[in-house]
Amino acid sequence: MKIAYVIGGLPFGGVENWLLDLSLRFKDRSDVDSVVINVSGTGIKAAEYAEKEIRVVDICDSKKGLKTFKLSTALKLRKVLKDEAPDVIHTLHFSGDYFGRLAAVGLGIPVVTHIRNIHRQKKKFRRFANKFLCRFTDVFLSVSGQVEKECVALDHNVCGKPSLVFYNAADPEKLKVDGIDLKKEFGAGDVIISGVGRFVPQKNFDLLIHGFARVVEKYPQASLVLLGDGAEREKLEKLVKYLKIEDKVIFPGYRSDVPRFMRSTDILVMPSDYEGLPITHIEALFCGVPAIISRFVPSLEIASEASLLCRREPAHIAELIISLIDNKDLHTKLSEKAREIAPEYSMDNYVERLVGFYKALVKNGKNGKDDFKQFDQAPGEKV
Repeated sequence: MKIAYVIGGLPFGGVENWLLDLSLRFKDRSDVDSVVINVSGTGIKAAEYAEKEIRVVDICDSKKGLKTFKLSTALKLRKVLKDEAPDVIHTLHFSGDYFGRLAAVGLGIPVVTHIRNIHRQKKKFRRFANKFLCRFTDVFLSVSGQVEKECVALDHNVCGKPSLVFYNAADPEKLKVDGIDLKKEFGAGDVIISGVGRFVPQKNFDLLIHGFARVVEKYPQASLVLLGDGAEREKLEKLVKYLKIEDKVIFPGYRSDVPRFMRSTDILVMPSDYEGLPITHIEALFCGVPAIISRFVPSLEIASEASLLCRREPAHIAELIISLIDNKDLHTKLSEKAREIAPEYSMDNYVERLVGFYKALVKNGKNGKDDFKQFDQAPGEKV
């Protein structure tokens, strides 16, 4: 069985890391072959895919190829899909979903459209495209019940196609590493608070910085590690200087050794406006790291007992961080619960479920929702 993953690009982020881990697992299996089709042909992670010998086919050589009215992109992709002749086309990112479904029309290959966050498209044409292209999707996958309820059901699945929840997973083997010596490498303090992800407005790292500034008034030995990069970096660095906490906040930049940082973290904070289901939080579970998350972070569905729920307010973020530093018993309780929850969301379990789903899809085609119920992790009333 061959799976073609159609993705808009390969920048750094949860989707790209998930696809890399998945592709590596497939290399060790005899029943699944996979190919990654990079529509734009761009992305900082492309070099890592090449280094790990993951086969990637580039459609274009710049992001200009992602313009929605670029018919030539869809035609190039269609030719590649015909040549590759996969059993399943699995699309990711808006651009991958858009061009992947257009290119697949009439090929007779099942298409899986994978929605990975609750972000709702603002441009009218994109909203129209998502609804129109529903008819060329065989099954929708969502990374959480919240994504399915607030995004897929409202903005995509107007045709009533099968819709399943597949919670994200982490690879515990990647997490069998020693923590990085943050004190030696960066001059960090004794308590490590971390924020991980792209530096974009939705992550609310500015609120975390403001909250952390309150924390260091009580705990000057604390350090904040903001691991990642992006358009907001300069703004965040200026904020840190304005608050006069430059010696307390560390910007390591983009790193491929995130598990080592997670092993050295005491508290993970995610006060985001929206997420899908962050793999970083699942990795934190395996490392026994308690998290402070907003109600818009859907890992609340699986990790509420290992997390504290914050309002998107610096004062409340600071209050919860301080409570975990002050109350060792609470920190230990959440840490133990995190380790207890984690094994269910291992990459091994995920791959077995996904491969079983692919086989059922290829075998049963479009026979309806009942064919796939056994693979669904939808939380139902718990959402």
